[in-house]
Amino acid sequence: MLYPQTRNNQLTNMSRGEIIILFLSLLFESTLTQCENEKDCPKENQEVFSSVTDIPHTLRPGVTEVFFLDGKIKTIPNAAFATNPQLEKVDFMNTGTLSIEAGAFEGLVSLKDVEISNTALTSIPVGVFKDLSNLEKIILKFNKLRSLEKGLFDGLKKVKEIQLHGNEIELIQDGTFDDLENLVLLHLAKNNLSAASANWFSNLNKLQMLRLYENQLTAVPEGILQNLPNLKEIGLHGNKIAELPPNLFPHKDRLLKITLDNNLLTGLPQDFFVGFPQLKTLTLQKNQLTSLPPVLFGEMPKLTELSLSQNNLSTLPKGIFKPLKKVKKLDLSKNHFVTLSAEYFEGPEKLTELNLLNNKIKSLDADVFEKLQSLVTLKLAFNKTQKALPQ
Repeated sequence: MLYPQTRNNQLTNMSRGEIIILFLSLLFESTLTQCENEKDCPKENQEVFSSVTDIPHTLRPGVTEVFFLDGKIKTIPNAAFATNPQLEKVDFMNTGTLSIEAGAFEGLVSLKDVEISNTALTSIPVGVFKDLSNLEKIILKFNKLRSLEKGLFDGLKKVKEIQLHGNEIELIQDGTFDDLENLVLLHLAKNNLSAASANWFSNLNKLQMLRLYENQLTAVPEGILQNLPNLKEIGLHGNKIAELPPNLFPHKDRLLKITLDNNLLTGLPQDFFVGFPQLKTLTLQKNQLTSLPPVLFGEMPKLTELSLSQNNLSTLPKGIFKPLKKVKKLDLSKNHFVTLSAEYFEGPEKLTELNLLNNKIKSLDADVFEKLQSLVTLKLAFNKTQKALPQ
């Protein structure tokens, strides 16, 4: 911390140009602090309404984006923006909204971005997005939505992103997403989905990110990803999935991220993770895996970390990690290993950290880690070893 006298001395020794630069940087930092998001410091084309109960009929000239924050707009009525057809963005956040009428956005032919979030809204009527052919982003997160009906997104050929996470969705009718031919991101996490249909995503061949995590899914139907050749990310963690179909991933070449942790998986199909050249993230921890097939992994040159922590593993197939040449961190903690074999660790030549905490290991052969020439960190605490461990 600079004391006043010290700071004054420093300013005295600075050139005029340096003082100007310092002033501007401090001003910039202050502006960043005050404007954490676009609603805090609206631009000329933006208008923000806080704590209002009704939607105004007129806006400032030139306004193309309107935000409603922390208000009590119970209903978004028909033709709510009929006198403002120039709008490109409309946001309702924490507005206490309970209902929206089917013609609420009627006439907004230029609308690109709509958000209704953090409200008590339980349903969205079919037709509310009718004729909004320029719409690109729909955010309906953290409401109380319970279902999605076929027809809701019909005609929305330009939409690239839909966020529906944090609702209470239990039912999605087949065909609901069929018209979204340019959709890239679909966020359905943190809902109450207990079953998925193989037909939900059949027309979304440009989809790259699919998030279904933290639902109540007990199974994933084979074929659900069949028509998603561009998929890069699939989030399934935090469900109740006990088994996965062998051909769940028909398009493997572009996948970067697969999250399967926090489920009820007891086993995995043979060759399940073979053929993923781009995969960077794979999570399998916090399941109930009791064993692994002889061949589970193929070469994954982008994968550098793998966790099988918090499962029920007591043994591993010989050379199970052999294809994983680039993995640097391997976590096998909180399993049921009593002993380990050197054969488990054939292959991962780049491995620098091995976590075996909280197992039931009683003893280890002197050469058990001999093949791990790059190993730097070995975690073996909270086991049942009675004698010195290999160095």
